[in-house]
Amino acid sequence: MPRTEDARLLTGLGRYLADHDVAGLHHVAFARSTLAHADIAGIDVAAAATLDGVVAVVTAADLRAAGARPLSHRLAPPYQPLSWELLAVDRVRHVGEPVVAVVAASRAVAEDAVELLDIDYRELPPVVGPAAAMAPGAPLLYPEWGTNEFVHLEGSTAGVEEALAAAPHRLQESFESHRVIGLPLEAHGAQGSWDPARGQLTLISSAQQPHQLRSVVAEACGLREAAVRVISPDMGGGFGNKQHFTREECLVGMLAIMTGRPLRWSADRTEALTASVHSRPQVHHVDAGFDDRGRVVALRVAVTSDLGHPVLYFSGIGPSLVTVGALSGGYAFPEVGWSLSAVATTTCPVGAYRGFGQPQAHLSTERVLDRIAQRLGVDPLDVRRANLLPAEPRPWRTYSGGLVDCGDLHAMVDTLVAEFGYHEWRHRQAEARSAGRHLGVGLSTLVQGTAPNQHDTAARFGSLETAMVTVLPDATVTVAVGTKSQGQGHETVFAQIAADALGVGPEAVTVADGDTGRLPYGQGTWGSRSTVMGGGAVVTACRRLRARMAAIAAHLGLTLPEEGPVDADVLAAVAATAWWVQHRLPPGVEPGLSTTVTYTPGRTNPSADGLQNHDETYSSHMTAVAVEVDPATGSVTVLDALCVSDCGVVVNPTLVEGQHQGAFAQGLGNVLWEEVRYSPDGQPLCATLLDYTIPSSLDVPRLRVVHQPTPSATAGGFRGVGEAGLIALPAAMVGAVEDALSPLGVRLNSTRLHPPAIRAAVRATGWRPDPAAWAAAGLEDRRR
Repeated sequence: MPRTEDARLLTGLGRYLADHDVAGLHHVAFARSTLAHADIAGIDVAAAATLDGVVAVVTAADLRAAGARPLSHRLAPPYQPLSWELLAVDRVRHVGEPVVAVVAASRAVAEDAVELLDIDYRELPPVVGPAAAMAPGAPLLYPEWGTNEFVHLEGSTAGVEEALAAAPHRLQESFESHRVIGLPLEAHGAQGSWDPARGQLTLISSAQQPHQLRSVVAEACGLREAAVRVISPDMGGGFGNKQHFTREECLVGMLAIMTGRPLRWSADRTEALTASVHSRPQVHHVDAGFDDRGRVVALRVAVTSDLGHPVLYFSGIGPSLVTVGALSGGYAFPEVGWSLSAVATTTCPVGAYRGFGQPQAHLSTERVLDRIAQRLGVDPLDVRRANLLPAEPRPWRTYSGGLVDCGDLHAMVDTLVAEFGYHEWRHRQAEARSAGRHLGVGLSTLVQGTAPNQHDTAARFGSLETAMVTVLPDATVTVAVGTKSQGQGHETVFAQIAADALGVGPEAVTVADGDTGRLPYGQGTWGSRSTVMGGGAVVTACRRLRARMAAIAAHLGLTLPEEGPVDADVLAAVAATAWWVQHRLPPGVEPGLSTTVTYTPGRTNPSADGLQNHDETYSSHMTAVAVEVDPATGSVTVLDALCVSDCGVVVNPTLVEGQHQGAFAQGLGNVLWEEVRYSPDGQPLCATLLDYTIPSSLDVPRLRVVHQPTPSATAGGFRGVGEAGLIALPAAMVGAVEDALSPLGVRLNSTRLHPPAIRAAVRATGWRPDPAAWAAAGLEDRRR
């Protein structure tokens, strides 16, 4: 089935945040800190306030006077206490932190007024990177903490130390995931309007979780939740960045109340790159013990995570917590231990991005298995087979409490070997090496928890979803869901799910999302949860309606089967009777055909032993990539890529493959081109897309996808798929590039596969390009 929403989105009829112009609309611009760390000695707003067209120039003091409330990460000890105002009060702690807000008749005037502000900073030493932050005598972001460590946590199985000590072989290395950004095409933004007659704030926001944003905005503005309506319209991407609620979104609401004018803020590209949400920076110090077969007997990982300036709600600590819970992945490691040191630095806040902490864990796990294969001189595929989760029992209990219910991973490996042509690629690799070319193959085994429940660490992020399904008098169907599409195709998916459950054609179903006025609550879209949770809610609601419809049909002397298509005339008669002819309804059946369901599979409740399964179900994916690397230039070419995917019941194969292809593109960009960099004094070095390079469509080859579904036990049998490609690919690519360059002795312990990084790694081995070949390629001889 083609995507329902494409006709609208591809013909310019989508309505994004910037398409909601209203009469009298004003605009907001922010004066942002130009220093990484400084005290605010004074702010002079006089010149800006008198500029023609300026309505208000607002500081933190003005917000306090108007009743604005601070935000908090809502985490209890051992997490450090932290709350923050909507604008910086006395100190700034990263370049880009908002200090003053200007409301004006146009964006141009607002930005001109920002240039007229006189902010007196007294510079403090910056703290860039966790090593600097934890060094003795390091400047403290929050002196009351007495440290820059936001939290230190540890956990392990009972026998990890003994197993490491007794292991026949020991591996100790460090692996790094570098800093990137999700970079949705449409950046963060919000538009607010205040109705004083009704005491109602309406906020249109490009946000993944409108109901949670309503809670946060109400809290920050001192309003009841019933006084706030949040609408998330068509969105130009989110990728987890918009799972967080920024100060600016709350500020738009507060400024609308203060000025009485409708107003909009939409982040430009520089704001998005320097002052929104970065992701991924972690270093893992790994200690692994293994036997002669390559089977890991114990794994211990010390994770150091850079949180930047941790002023995000919900807290940017979330991905790091997922990292330490996902270190075993699809492998049956008998003993696992970990420690987490999450550190605050004077850089942009670090938080969610597609994969949410799992790519970092996956990198270390897959690198460990590749290293074991190297040490033992065996095929890395054989090492993975030796460590895979066994086919039984299901669910498999992980060290962190996860109840993994995935399908048979050994069967997936067999499919991968056959469909990818693994042995043929190894033969081609040998031939290429004899000809002086550098081909490599990388592998990844991913078991991903989906539809997570984080209520125990993030307060308002539970495991439920709401859907309202209505069969109207003309037998058409409306579906409202609490998830929020950012381009994934939810209108198509939920229409198919509802149509199948009700026995109607999908063209009869209309789907709506992103409006807190439609449903009492919802959890939004994140964590590969939408089809599992939203689809589960829709299925459950439709089943209830179908049972009611069947009872009405039987009372009318008609037949409506429990499953399968429903006769159009029968459905029309049932719908008309339910809404218009109540006296013909069977006893005990209420009028109408509408129901609202709040659904939870209930698989994430804490167990008696104190452990918790944080995910409602698990998807699994086997990935292989083949690459060719030019050691002289550092360029990497992907020759082939394949994913064997088990996302449970596949609703729409085209959409699933699109999700895999999109995640594959982002993963490829993350390793081959992208990196957010800072100068030693905390100045961002990536403020435009000239500095932060992303792949184009011409740079991304096709990912081949093979479906091997195993239905889950959740309603509908769904598992989730949206993040798999981006979790799996970085590790597979690092493995493939290192495999290609292994004859030169290159070892790669970082996700940086940019040409300069590859060239440096090659040159570090002493290898130099042949001068004649270099000249023939028209390149300067840089053997120096």
